[in-house]
Amino acid sequence: MGFPSPADDYKESPLRLDDLIVHPAATYFIKMTGVSMEPTIHHGDILVVDRALTPLDFQAVIVVIEEQFRVRRIIRRDESSLLKADNPEFPELALSNDAFDIWGVITYAIHKLQAPTRRIRRRRKGIYT
Repeated sequence: MGFPSPADDYKESPLRLDDLIVHPAATYFIKMTGVSMEPTIHHGDILVVDRALTPLDFQAVIVVIEEQFRVRRIIRRDESSLLKADNPEFPELALSNDAFDIWGVITYAIHKLQAPTRRIRRRRKGIYT
C-alpha cells in the first residue's frame, strides 16, 4: 500500500521507431551520403523515406536523375520542377517533370550526435571544459 506517485500524471508512452512510420509497406531507412542538404541533413544521417506520400512544395525528397539518387527539396511548377539543395554550394536544378522521378518523401532524418574527440577534464567547481 502507499500513495500514488505525483509523477504518474506526467508519464508518457515509450518512444518506438514504429511511431515514425505511417505506411510500413512503403517506408525505407536510407543512410545519407554527401553534404548537399547540410546544415539540415548531414552525411551519415538515417533518413525515413515514405514512398506512398505525394510531396508538397519545399519537402525534402529523394529523386532519381539519370539513374542517380539525390536528396533535394522540391518546388513544383506546371510542367517543370525546381530541385533545391539546402547547401548553397549546390546549384538549383530546373527540370521538366519527365526528366526525373520522385523515389520517396523524407519524413524524418535521424541525426547522430558525435562524441567529443578529446577527453573532457573536470574543473574543481564542477564545470566541464
